[in-house]
Amino acid sequence: MKTLILCVDRDDDLGEKAKVTSPVVGRKNNLRALIALGIEDPEDSDANVIFMGLKLFKKYRDMGREVELATICGDKMVGIQSDANLIRQFYAVIEQFAPDTVVLVSDGAEDEVILPLISQRVQIEHIARVVIKQQQNLESTYYIVMSAFKNPKIGKKIIVPLAIMFMIWGGLMMANYVSFAIGMMVALLAGFLMVKALNIEDQVSRMFDDTRDAMRTRRYLLFGGIFSALVLVLTGFVVSFIQARQESEVSWFVYRFLDSVWIWIILAALVYTLGNSLDTYIRTNRFIRSTGVIFISLAAIYFISSTTFNFIGFVGFDQEFDITGNLIYMFIGISLLLVGGFVYTYNKGKTRGRRRTSWLR
Repeated sequence: MKTLILCVDRDDDLGEKAKVTSPVVGRKNNLRALIALGIEDPEDSDANVIFMGLKLFKKYRDMGREVELATICGDKMVGIQSDANLIRQFYAVIEQFAPDTVVLVSDGAEDEVILPLISQRVQIEHIARVVIKQQQNLESTYYIVMSAFKNPKIGKKIIVPLAIMFMIWGGLMMANYVSFAIGMMVALLAGFLMVKALNIEDQVSRMFDDTRDAMRTRRYLLFGGIFSALVLVLTGFVVSFIQARQESEVSWFVYRFLDSVWIWIILAALVYTLGNSLDTYIRTNRFIRSTGVIFISLAAIYFISSTTFNFIGFVGFDQEFDITGNLIYMFIGISLLLVGGFVYTYNKGKTRGRRRTSWLR
């Protein structure tokens, strides 16, 4: 069995620092490259990768394997170019040696991003990650964090909203509104988690797309549903804020605002869904299968939310709490959720193989 010990240097430290041309194939050539890199930068972790490659080369040779050692390098501009260089050099090496298996040697998660591309051509037998004892997991943690910051989806949808929240919080703290800042931060964080959990941002984006399409194609029912839903949401926020601002304590303000605004949001979702369904029926003579599930889900949310806010008012704000009535509401809400889940499963089975619809469409 032929085994290739493959060392990966994604940022091309061998080329940039030691002026070594890659790929470096063979034990003697890798030993020369290691000495050159060690002289230029004794602290570079890629030198430890080649040391590990040499160790594994000896180990597999002692096992009786036909083994070869190679080091491939990317580019200092880590990204598309560096990965293209790595794959090109890897193909050149396997054409020369034709291994049956590959042992990948790296110094962190950054070098292992090409793992799926390598496994498409040759079986990966083992992955050896070299970790400097004084800096265990440091590079991998740094790489994961920086990759998250560079990822447009994570950056725009998670990091930017959290950064705005902390900026608002810091501004209120500097203005000496400590209690209000804490309450505002909790409320914003809760709203952010709710938006992520219910996938509201995608639905809002789709709603704006539908608005543009409705205006262009003169679909007045859909446009009317979207416009009415926006008016209801804005009205709900204004009315809830006016009612809540009468409270002097921040906790009471947040409770009053949320207790009032949620029903407006449900009404807005109901109006939009109704407009979208009627518009689809007029154009195609068919009702959207998910419409029933949406109506049932909104009704369930109404009953469960009503009970939840009543309970919060009872526990935290000494409000009256009708146990029997609220238990009935909660039972109805949970029952409607179960019915909605059953209907959704049934519709999914009916529409399998066709284009899926979103939560509000």
